[in-house]
Parts: sequence; C-alpha cells; structure tokens
Amino acid sequence: MFRITGTLGYVLRDDELAMSDRVFVSNLCLHGFHGVHSAEKNLGQKFYIDIDCELQNAATDTDLMRNTVDYGALCDLAVRVSAETVFNLIETFAERIAQAVLDTQPLVKRVSITVRKPSAPIRHFVDHVGVVVSRSRND
Repeated sequence: MFRITGTLGYVLRDDELAMSDRVFVSNLCLHGFHGVHSAEKNLGQKFYIDIDCELQNAATDTDLMRNTVDYGALCDLAVRVSAETVFNLIETFAERIAQAVLDTQPLVKRVSITVRKPSAPIRHFVDHVGVVVSRSRND
C-alpha cells in the first residue's frame, strides 16, 4: 500500500514509514596508500570515512550493548580494511568496508560508506572528492 505524506507529496510504502535506528561514525581520518598514481601509493594521504548503519531492530528496546553496534568496532574495521590492501579506486575501498560491516555485524540491515579524499591529484580547487557506497543484506 502506498501513502502520500508531507507537503511535497512524497509517495512512501507502508514499510518505509516504520521507525529505524542508526549507528554512525563521521569523519574517521585514516592515512592510506590508495589511489591510481604512484605518489599516492608511495606517500599516502588522508582519507575521511563515514559509516552509517541501519539496524535490524531498535537498540532502545533493551538498553543493552549487545543489541546495538559498537562504533569503535566500526572504526577498527575501517582501519583494518585500509591497512590490509592498497586499493586503486576509493569505490572499491568503500565497498570492501561495507562488505566487512555486513560480514561482521549481524545487527546491521543496511550500511552506507562515504570515502572522502581531500588531496586528490586533480587540477581543480576542491574541498574533497569522494564516493558513497550503500549495501544491504538483500544485495
């Protein structure tokens, strides 16, 4: 069944109206050696990572740590993925983090990973470039 909600008339399914809980990490700063160019692989650079997890169930039902996701563990996971492999593309880097979250965090239903690269070797003045990769258990 579909419902129209809000003043802008967005159409949402009933299952999209349900509440959801999220655990997130913003701006985790890592030094990594990812990139296509040799200088990126030799010198490395900063990467900023956001991890946004939608949980299967509401963590607030029990107020117990075992019913949520430890954001410190999410940071550790991103650090491990970065250290284990040198990626040419930050798209691949983000996808591997997303897959690692789904593999190790059974309470996560969906995850979105943002990787920002502030020192991308391009000729334009930008704050950063980046990618967003979203995965779910249904993918």
